[in-house]
Amino acid sequence: MARSNSPIVDAPRPSALRRAARRAGRIIVTLLVIAAAAGAVVAGRDILADRAKAAPTPQAAPVIPVAVETIVLVDHHDISRRFSGQFEAAQETALAFERAGTVVTILIREGDRVAAGATIATLDTRKLNAERDRLIASRTGMVAQAELARRTNARQDELRDRGFATDQTLDDTSLTLARLEASIAEIDAAIAGVDVDLSNSVIVAPFAGVVSTRALDIGAIVAPGTPIATLQQDVPPRFRVGLDPALADALEQGRDAVVTTGGLPLPARLSRLSPSLDPATRSRTAFFDLIVGPSPPDRATGSVELRQRIDGVGAWVPLSALRQGPRGTWTLLTVSGGRVGVEAAEVLHIEAARAFVRGTFADGATFISAGAHRVVPGQMVVPDPGPTARAGEDLAWAR
Repeated sequence: MARSNSPIVDAPRPSALRRAARRAGRIIVTLLVIAAAAGAVVAGRDILADRAKAAPTPQAAPVIPVAVETIVLVDHHDISRRFSGQFEAAQETALAFERAGTVVTILIREGDRVAAGATIATLDTRKLNAERDRLIASRTGMVAQAELARRTNARQDELRDRGFATDQTLDDTSLTLARLEASIAEIDAAIAGVDVDLSNSVIVAPFAGVVSTRALDIGAIVAPGTPIATLQQDVPPRFRVGLDPALADALEQGRDAVVTTGGLPLPARLSRLSPSLDPATRSRTAFFDLIVGPSPPDRATGSVELRQRIDGVGAWVPLSALRQGPRGTWTLLTVSGGRVGVEAAEVLHIEAARAFVRGTFADGATFISAGAHRVVPGQMVVPDPGPTARAGEDLAWAR
C-alpha cells in the first residue's frame, strides 16, 4: 500500500475575543441569579414582617392565686410513739407442796375463783398423824418420869437438910430431873416439826384469785416443789411494756396513757418503772395499771401511745406544701413581693398530714401551703385567703 505524502491540516481554534465573550456571559448569568435570590429573600422578609405586624399581640399570663400560710418557728416538737407489750396478772404463783407425798384431794379446776386462805389440795397425812401420836405418847411417859424425878429430888433435899442424905445423891436426882425435862422439850420440838409437815400437806390460796391451770389429779405422787396449780390474783391485769430509755426518763409515775388491745382503747396509769435496762432489748420496763374497762386475758398483746418532746428549731407545714428537690431533698415555695421563691427544707418528723421541717426559711415568711405544683420559682402570684385557697388547704389536710 502506498504511503500518502499529503500534509495534516489542524482544526481551527476559537479566537480570543470569542472566549472572552463566553466568560463574560457566564458571569452575567451568575450575577443575575444572585440578584434574583437576594430580591426573593428581601421580599420574603418584608412579607413575614408584615404578617407579624398584622398578627394580634399575645396577652401576658395571668397572675394566679395561691393558698399561703405563715411560717412559725418553734424550739421543739412533740411526737407520738407506740410501744408494744402484753398484759400480765398483778400476781401469779405456782402452788406446790413443800414435802413429798400422795395427793388425796384437789378442790379446784381451771377458771375457779377462790378466796384467800381457801384449801386448794391436800396430801396423805396418815403417817404424820401416827408419828405425832407416838411422840405425844412418848411425851406423856417423859412427863411421868419427870414428875417422879421432881418428887424424888424434893425428898432428897429434905433428907439432906436433916443430915440423912449426901449432896451427891441430891445432885443425881436434880440432874435426872433436868435430863427428863430436856427430853420433854425435844419431844415438843419433834411434835412441832410434825405439825409443820402437816400444815405443809395442805395448799391454801395465798390471795384471792382465779385458777389458770391445774397440773395434777388425785392420786399423783409428788416431789417437793412440784406445781399443782397456777393462781392469778383476781384484780385487773397490768400492762408490761419496754420503753426507750430516753423516753422513760421523762415519764413521771402516775402519768395517764391509753393502752390499745384488739382495737379497744383502755385508760391506764403508769404505776412504776424498772430501775435497770433489759439486757436483751436494752429498754426500760414500764408497768401500767388499767383504770376502768374490761380486763383483757393474761398475756394478751397491746400497745401504748406516748408523746415525746424533741428539742430543735423548726416549723410545722402541710405535706402539700413540700416539693421534691434534687437528690432526695425537699423544698418549700415561699412568696415575697408577689414572686415565688424556693427554700430548702429537711423533714424531721411526719404526723398525719403535716410535717415538722427545718431549713433555710425565716420565721414569719409566707409559704405556699397548697397547690405548689401549679407554680414555679420566679413566677408572679397573688396570695388568696379566700374559699378557693382554704378549700385547697382543707383538701390537702384531708389527704
